[in-house]
Amino acid sequence: MKKIMTGALALSLFVSIVSCKKEVKTETSATTDSLNTAAPVDSMATAPKTDSATASAPSATSGKTENIITKNVGKYPHEIKFFEDKNITERLKKLVGAQYDEMVKFFNVESPVTSENEIYKLNGCKQHDCPGYSTTIYYDSKNDNLNVSIDKNGKVTDFAEKGKITVSDVLKAK
Repeated sequence: MKKIMTGALALSLFVSIVSCKKEVKTETSATTDSLNTAAPVDSMATAPKTDSATASAPSATSGKTENIITKNVGKYPHEIKFFEDKNITERLKKLVGAQYDEMVKFFNVESPVTSENEIYKLNGCKQHDCPGYSTTIYYDSKNDNLNVSIDKNGKVTDFAEKGKITVSDVLKAK
């Protein structure tokens, strides 16, 4: 009986934390401009995770692109005002086209920026319905390439800016 009560308490605490993150997220919003569409590429579905990551220093390798993503590993997208970064916003609008507004609207429950081998991952999903709508953004700093994967009720649509980024299973699981 104690295990059940402890489990219920832990679950309610987790839900409270997730709800608090939503309130902070709704304070930041991105402006919308004209939208261009990009052709979707093959599926690469990933499930959203909300694990924590430790912050690390920006990429120190020379010749690599440094931006809001590479400088903020371990931080949440709403913390760094990710969707307010003009460079990233313009690239994402061009990449996902008409789906941009919906993607931003439902990027509520977030995971911190994670990375492996200079490939970075951001993940967000619709509050109270992560399986129903989730977005994963990958950034390859070596090639300055963005990929976006939008999962709507199991139907995954992928967008590739300069080609599909090969992502390790370790990074997918983060």
